Amino acid sequence: MTTGVRILELADLLQTGRQEWTFTDLINVLRRRRGYVIGCVGTMLALATIYCIAATPRFQAIGEIEVQKEPPPVFGLENSVTGDTPTAAADSLDYSMTLETEAKILESPTLALQTIKDLKLENSHDYFPAQQSGFQLPGWIFFWRRPIEPLTIDLEDAPNRRYVALKIFASHLKITPETGTRLIEIRYSDPEPRLAAEIVNRLIQGLIDYGYQARVHATAQASKSLANELQDLRQQTAKLQSKANRLQREAGIYGDDAPHNIVLERLDALNQRLVAAESNRLLTDAIDRISQTGDPELISTLAGGSSAEGAPALNNSLATLQTLRSREASVRAEIAENDARYGPAHPRIAELHSELDGVQESIHEEIVRVGQRAHAGFEVAKAAEDSARDDFDKQQDLADQISSKAVGYQLARQEAEGNRGVYQGLLTKLKEAGVLEGLHSTNLTIVSPGRIPPTHRPKSPNLPLCYAAAVVGGLFFGCVGAVFSELSDHTVRSLDGLERLTGSQLLGVLPQLKQADRLRRRLPVSRKASRDKPLFLSEEGSNAGSRDALFLESLRALRTSLLLLRNGRRSQVVLITSSVSGEGKSKVAVNLAGMLAQLGAHVLLVDADLRRPSVCDELHIEGDVGLDAALIADNEPPIFAYAPLRNLSLLCGQRIAPMPAELLASKKMARLLSEWRNEYDFVLLDSPPVLAATDALVLTQMSDITLLIARHGFTPKQAIHRTFMTLREQIPESCLMRVVLNGVHFDSYDLRSYYGYEPMHHDPPPPRPPEERRMFS
Repeated sequence: MTTGVRILELADLLQTGRQEWTFTDLINVLRRRRGYVIGCVGTMLALATIYCIAATPRFQAIGEIEVQKEPPPVFGLENSVTGDTPTAAADSLDYSMTLETEAKILESPTLALQTIKDLKLENSHDYFPAQQSGFQLPGWIFFWRRPIEPLTIDLEDAPNRRYVALKIFASHLKITPETGTRLIEIRYSDPEPRLAAEIVNRLIQGLIDYGYQARVHATAQASKSLANELQDLRQQTAKLQSKANRLQREAGIYGDDAPHNIVLERLDALNQRLVAAESNRLLTDAIDRISQTGDPELISTLAGGSSAEGAPALNNSLATLQTLRSREASVRAEIAENDARYGPAHPRIAELHSELDGVQESIHEEIVRVGQRAHAGFEVAKAAEDSARDDFDKQQDLADQISSKAVGYQLARQEAEGNRGVYQGLLTKLKEAGVLEGLHSTNLTIVSPGRIPPTHRPKSPNLPLCYAAAVVGGLFFGCVGAVFSELSDHTVRSLDGLERLTGSQLLGVLPQLKQADRLRRRLPVSRKASRDKPLFLSEEGSNAGSRDALFLESLRALRTSLLLLRNGRRSQVVLITSSVSGEGKSKVAVNLAGMLAQLGAHVLLVDADLRRPSVCDELHIEGDVGLDAALIADNEPPIFAYAPLRNLSLLCGQRIAPMPAELLASKKMARLLSEWRNEYDFVLLDSPPVLAATDALVLTQMSDITLLIARHGFTPKQAIHRTFMTLREQIPESCLMRVVLNGVHFDSYDLRSYYGYEPMHHDPPPPRPPEERRMFS
């Protein structure tokens, strides 16, 4: 076929529906359905305005406190045990936990209840205000503002009322630890600025008091526990001391240290005696042995070196022997000297020799005496050593017997001293705690107290924030609604979508008329004003910028496209149809026929819709018989000239004919069309919708051009597809088929993009091509 139309199969249509959106497509959707966005934004702005007017202004007071390092622990016991200071033991994690703990204490129900009680907040506006005189809304509307238990009952004894009060208090309180600092920010909002500041300051003071009371309570608890421990420790220390005293008596220890142990002292003395006896015995044994040699030289060396106790005679003998040895040496020296001087025969030398012999004999006698005395001394020393060893062994046995008792005493003594030291230290701490329990400084510093906020700057309602949120929310919901509406809308909504469905460019785009015009044509002729004229003859069509003028200019553009579509071919019979009823095909047919007649062409407009004729209604004229009369009988068709425009001839009526499809398919209809081709330049046939009846399919066999009218936002895509599927099997090769999109909104982006100008700004319409006037001159 040479229709120039690409027919989409069902698979192609489904593929078209699944086409992915681009950013441009999304923008076009939002432009087409901007009513959703504008409506949602307007609604949200209205709601925001109502909220800002109806809401009670709330003022927010702000305070800041600094959380310093923790004070020293109670009694400093941890430092005494671990040896660490709080500064050394604390790290960034501990401090962060301390900051979070203080923030949680500020949010705790304890401080909240104390603040509510101290400031009597239950009688304020946010809680359970007293009933005021005048008009009051019903109580069931604000049921949560009524106390469940009477206000005379204490808040601690009213769990339901307490729960509500705590919820209200927490909803207006905001505690924020500032990251990277030691500061905690406290915010509270209330309808009364002064009360908001008082609540913030009361919370800060409550936190300080809570910390002070917690430390005092901890100190009191520790003091009480420590006092009980001290009582037990004192009794235990007394028992250990008694045990130590008993073991001391049994061990023979008198005094506070080891030197006062009598047994050990005697053992030490006997040990010293035994050592001295052994030394004396060894010395006397050596002297005895030396004296037995008889060598005066060796024996003389013992003089002055002997310290043997109890042997003075031996020492005297050794001293005498030493003296004799010295005398012998001096005599020998004198002999040697005189012998050299006087000679051996000198009388002095003989005297000296006689003296030397006497000295040597005395030495020999003294050596004998030394030997006797040394041996006697050795015997005495040995006896003394044996006696000392016996005494030492006996004392050692006694010391061994009491050694276990001495060890037990030492252990008991050390344990008693340790308990006594602990007891004395804890007793000191207990006495200090009684004095210093209220002197610990707090770790909280008020950086900024809660000040009264300005009365002209309420925290809520925040007008810029409310309106910004309304705009953002309206845009969001509007865009979501527009996209959802686009996805759920299966009608033709865009030029691109229709061109994708048909596979060819549109022949023309016509704007939507005013609602009043569309309603007027549905009224019976008798109710229409006699002065009503068709649109192509109305005075409003000459008013540039009006909707009627824009419709007529778009219709002129369609007329031009239709004339250029002939391209030298003889295309006289134009069939105007649609997929379903209500798409405006009759109005398009009437006004297009008038536009062609205004060019000087002889135009015949035939109302071929024998089921529901509407051409007479569009022209505001009355008619009885039409095409049906010419097809049923052999009479000439009742064609008459339209009075306001003599070049326009009409064949229309308002009677519904029987068997319209058979009448249109008759030979009489073909003969009439053949005659009309010779008499008129254009013959416009207004036929029924394609999907409603087969009349349009019959007329396509006799037409040169078929114009398929689709209504913007009305024609279903499936209907367009079925229409094309039906016409594809019926359109002859000589017939051209084109699509016209009707009813596009006056402010639609599709209309502006198609014609390339902004109709909302009432710009002048596009100029008419000069070829139109030359075609029928």
